[in-house]
Amino acid sequence: MQRKNKIIFAVIAGFVVFIPIVVIVAMVLSISAMRQSAVTGAMPAVETAEFPLTQKTMMNDSVVSSDLSFSSFYGSTAGETAAEVDQKIIKTGYLDIVVEAVDESAVKITALVTGAGGYIQDSSLYEREDGTKWGSITVRVTTKEFEKTLIEIKKLATAVNTETASGQDVTEEYTDLEARLKNSKAQEAEYLEILKKAVTVEDILNVQNYLGQTRQEIESLQGRIKYLENLTSYSTISVSLSEEPTLKIPSKEFRPWSTVKEAGQALIALGQNLIIYAIWFAILGGGLLLPIVIIAGLITLGFKMKRRKQKR
Repeated sequence: MQRKNKIIFAVIAGFVVFIPIVVIVAMVLSISAMRQSAVTGAMPAVETAEFPLTQKTMMNDSVVSSDLSFSSFYGSTAGETAAEVDQKIIKTGYLDIVVEAVDESAVKITALVTGAGGYIQDSSLYEREDGTKWGSITVRVTTKEFEKTLIEIKKLATAVNTETASGQDVTEEYTDLEARLKNSKAQEAEYLEILKKAVTVEDILNVQNYLGQTRQEIESLQGRIKYLENLTSYSTISVSLSEEPTLKIPSKEFRPWSTVKEAGQALIALGQNLIIYAIWFAILGGGLLLPIVIIAGLITLGFKMKRRKQKR
């Protein structure tokens, strides 16, 4: 009984000693967590666009490490939306019109477009057998003059067969390209700084490789941005021109004797070709038929000789 009481007393004493220790440890951990949270809350959250390259360069037996992250460059532009920049819209139009005179209308359209600050991209005119003309002309005008130019061109028409106009919003793509370009330029600047600190040939070659890839990306982005700027700064209008068919007395001199000569010449040429074909047929056909005739004759002669012997 006394032994059992001693065991119970020891267990109670252990709990009395262990519980205060657990409480003290928990309080210490809680205070430490609160301090760390307070420090973290005081620091502003920064979104970082990480790049997978960490370049280490050996200089004077010491390691200089540069972690290539560019949040300070990329974040300011990436936050822009299409609503915060000027809209970039590619406008295109098409007109199929009938005019009184294609030549005169083409001249008027050229004058109209150049007067509006635009230019002719391409132009082509043709003439039909009945003397009427048709063609097409493609013009580029500034975006603000697009609608006005369409209206002025339609005024030249006696009839408008087809009219279409469309717009493609590329603002989001343009904004994204600008952000990527800014980021690539920042990356290029970082690589140049690392290249200045590089000592070994291997380090120099590695940095130059990454630098070349970055510059290639910059050139590609700049080309695409320039292309979109051209398309959005100048709208394209394609115009198809035609004249109504008319009955006209031929203006060229009527020369029936020339037609007779041409027909006679064609007949002579036809006769010559027939004679040539007959000669070819006679030579080739004779060469092919002669062996067949000889063989057939020999077979016929053999049958006749056999019949005569049988009769005897």
